[in-house]
Amino acid sequence: MTPATEGGSMRPPREIVLTRDIAAPRALLFRIWTEPEHLMRWWGPQNMTAPFVSVDLHEGGAWRHCILTPEGREYWSHGRYLEIVPPERLVFTFAWENLDGKSGHSMQVTVEFQELGEKTRLIFRKVELPDDTELRLQTGGWEQALDKYVAYAEATSREG
Repeated sequence: MTPATEGGSMRPPREIVLTRDIAAPRALLFRIWTEPEHLMRWWGPQNMTAPFVSVDLHEGGAWRHCILTPEGREYWSHGRYLEIVPPERLVFTFAWENLDGKSGHSMQVTVEFQELGEKTRLIFRKVELPDDTELRLQTGGWEQALDKYVAYAEATSREG
């Protein structure tokens, strides 16, 4: 990755980094991030649902998800898995689709799961965001999605 040039000056790439400490085992958290039946329960910001989730979990495999707003608007995204190290690390590309189903700007996501005794630290990193507006919108959206993820993961862990 090289820094972007903006107006002749070097600027570091736009990046989101979010961390959550979760009262759930690492193996469960990895499954909740990679299995469609779990992804449908938390993927997307608050007040949105994920009615469609497709996962082909192997390096080079594709994923595709839809999030649905309360007003019925669909937002589709897709990517490919670049690195899968259960239950420690997941790296994948992420791109929004336009109304014609064509791929938008590609970004890269890394999710790390670190053991912390009885908790697990999740570190979410998304890089190569195309502009400051997208950085702001996606940061807010991912903060909400991770809040849903934590609540779902902790409830699932308690249920056994």
